[in-house]
Amino acid sequence: MLGRGHNVQIYLSPHLDDVALSCGGRVWQQAQGGTFVRVITVFAGAPDPDQRLSPFAQELHARWGTPVDAVRTRRMEDLEALGILGAQAVHWRFQDCVYRRSAQGHFPYPDEEALWGPIDPADGSLVRQLRDRIGGLCLGSSGHLYVPLAVGGHVDHRIVRRAAEQSGARLTYYEDFPYAEDAESVTTAIGNRVWNREVVTLSEEALRTKVAALARYRSQVSTFWQGSEEMAASVRGYAERLGGEAPAERYWRVRPA
Repeated sequence: MLGRGHNVQIYLSPHLDDVALSCGGRVWQQAQGGTFVRVITVFAGAPDPDQRLSPFAQELHARWGTPVDAVRTRRMEDLEALGILGAQAVHWRFQDCVYRRSAQGHFPYPDEEALWGPIDPADGSLVRQLRDRIGGLCLGSSGHLYVPLAVGGHVDHRIVRRAAEQSGARLTYYEDFPYAEDAESVTTAIGNRVWNREVVTLSEEALRTKVAALARYRSQVSTFWQGSEEMAASVRGYAERLGGEAPAERYWRVRPA
């Protein structure tokens, strides 16, 4: 069922936490205003039970405290978090790059360094599949599609951005947090195109709700922070730097020629 007046806002999240990290305040404010918000996590597919995992993927599972059913655990975290934000969670079944294997059976992204390196040629067909699926999304007359700028250069974020750009949809880009804390990385992601910038002011309640939602990603907090208190301080600090007098999130649209 669509929202009031078919005003649908769709956010593409490469992984199970990216939209909440980057856009959680705006998502909550939109939902509170009666807008139907859908968050689609692209790489939310679980490996087959008998699928061999790379040592790197096994290491990540151990780090997250999810040696068994890691993706299922992360999906449940996402449902909790997006429920707090008032958004519908949709999980596409494409696999995270740490699980993908080439036709020859090797792991294209076997370690941390590879996550920030070139997109493997084997993922060319994946980009095309995503392009077609994104192009088929129904936004209605007043809807928007939000996609990652790919700040920081994670390979899955770049794949989602590339596929969205090839889909022909009108896009609003969000800054990938916490990578966006590095201003130089934002500049790199923006590149030489001409943009319109949008700074969205967040209420105090929106910021608190965003932090509460992020705390539900229990397996992922340790990826960036020592604990939930450090996470909350980081989220607030960045939002206040963006907004100046009030916390904010920042978005970008390519300026029409």
